[in-house]
Amino acid sequence: MRPLLGKPISIRISQEEHQRYMHAAADLGMTFSEYVRLRLVSVGDDYVADQIAQLRLTLLDNISPIEEDTFPMTLELLLLMRRICKPADVGMVRAELQRLGYTPWAAPTVITDTSST
Repeated sequence: MRPLLGKPISIRISQEEHQRYMHAAADLGMTFSEYVRLRLVSVGDDYVADQIAQLRLTLLDNISPIEEDTFPMTLELLLLMRRICKPADVGMVRAELQRLGYTPWAAPTVITDTSST
């Protein structure tokens, strides 16, 4: 059994928001509490800035000379979309990509060696 996660909080939301969040949580295979916790944690500027930086690096690593003319426009659109999209929206888009047979983009995992030699 999972240990409890500290202090519970109570907030009031409209019936429409509750239904929307319940459906979004179900679409992602999460409980309502997990979904709300994810939304609270992932809306911070650090999370968004990190995701934007990772997208930018990925785009810069994969640009070809033919795409140079459209690169600034593409980068701007992607950064704007990532800035305004909610985590649930990103999850739904990724699920749709998988349904269509595409592998969704994920930030590369960086492994650092902390052992001293």
